[in-house]
Amino acid sequence: MNTFKVAVDTKELVQRINKVLTKGNHRLVQSRSLSDKSNLGDWYIISTSTNEVTSWHSDITELAQETNALMPDEYFDTSRLDKKASREPDECF
Repeated sequence: MNTFKVAVDTKELVQRINKVLTKGNHRLVQSRSLSDKSNLGDWYIISTSTNEVTSWHSDITELAQETNALMPDEYFDTSRLDKKASREPDECF
């Protein structure tokens, strides 16, 4: 019997991880600015009750394994991270 794995996108994976983390009053957050990325990493965890960072430089794939966010027939491809296209200024003046 051939089984194939289904890719889960970043948004869906973050929602699943946050569903587990909210039980402990925590939330996974993605860094927005370059300074946040250098200080906190691409992903970090905050406490929803105190709004303080509780864990920085978090690895989304490790969190997925720890929280059982992925089913056995699913996988998360880190090379396909969903990123918004960078906005370039218009050259019209």
